[in-house]
Amino acid sequence: MGWGGLVTGVTVVVVLVAKFVEGAWTTLLFIPLTIVFFIVVRRHYHSVKLLTTCKVPIHTQSLSQPPIAVIPIDRWSNISGQGIEFAACFSQEVIALHVEPTEHSELLQEDWERYVEQPFRTAGREAPKLLLLPSPYRFIIIPIIQFILDLSKKHPDRSVIVVIPELVEDKWYEYFLHNQRGRLLQWTLLVQGNERIFTVSAPWYVGERT
Repeated sequence: MGWGGLVTGVTVVVVLVAKFVEGAWTTLLFIPLTIVFFIVVRRHYHSVKLLTTCKVPIHTQSLSQPPIAVIPIDRWSNISGQGIEFAACFSQEVIALHVEPTEHSELLQEDWERYVEQPFRTAGREAPKLLLLPSPYRFIIIPIIQFILDLSKKHPDRSVIVVIPELVEDKWYEYFLHNQRGRLLQWTLLVQGNERIFTVSAPWYVGERT
């Protein structure tokens, strides 16, 4: 310990003794707690570093299995359309999920045939599948989560990439008005998912269209 540290330590001791009754005891309590806190945090970072240290090469066998893309949509829109195009770029098997009952279900099926299936057939590619998930209690997130978890269990040798379409406003205060279900879905998958389930955002920027 240097001269500066010694002087600081002596000063702290003098102040604690002189002002102990007047409230300096809180400092005496705060300093050890702070030291303990930083020690615990340092140990945590060290344990995470040891846990994540990798000396194993990439498993190239898994690269032969293409991922399954899953994209939740509520209706046909520019936002969902861009998300489907993005999902189709990295996967030949794209599954769109729509939770019933909603007022958009029947219209969505008509739009799906016109705006998704026909263009894919014209291009000679397999069209993404549209699955309607029942939800008698009008839950939205729970049926999607359950489907993704079941899909991952059904295909233990493949990854599942969940594409979450998002609307990005050009004004910061409008950020909180949209995408709440998408964020809840992403957070829930992080908590309940596994190492083979990934989430990726497909942002659609309003500012570029206005």
